[in-house]
This record gives sequence, C-alpha cells and structure tokens, in this order.
Amino acid sequence: MRIFYTEEFRKDIKKIKEKDILERLKRIIQQLKETPEMGKPLRYRLAGLRSIKMGKLRIIYRIEEDKIILLKIGHRKTVYKS
Repeated sequence: MRIFYTEEFRKDIKKIKEKDILERLKRIIQQLKETPEMGKPLRYRLAGLRSIKMGKLRIIYRIEEDKIILLKIGHRKTVYKS
C-alpha cells in the first residue's frame, strides 16, 4: 500500500520535537503499509476513519483502495474534534 500525507498531517508532525516519538511514528507507518487495518475503526461522525494509539497521541487515517491517507496526528483530547 502507498502512504499519502495531508497538509494538516504534515503541519502536525512539524509540531513534534521529541525524536523518540518521531522514530515511533516512522515504525508505525511502516507497519501500517503491511497491515492497514491495524488501527481502531472510528464511529459516528468519524465513521470510515481509523485511529492508532501512540501514547497520548493518536494518528487518524483513512484507507482508500490501494492507499492509506494519513489525516491528522495529535493529542487524544483534541485530535477528534476537527
């Protein structure tokens, strides 16, 4: 599967300064290529999206045919609101 990043996701990554978190993110993205359904399916108004836990952060993404679109990464309390 191919990975695509939204502009919002790219902006969110720039806010992360901790190198260990960025390394974990790289590993998770590699795993996601192999197992796209690894994230938890979201419900209600976020139906069709998936979420992966990464400590207090969440990665929100969508699967479309042969591609994975990374939409947002942020703190668990705020990432689902927009």
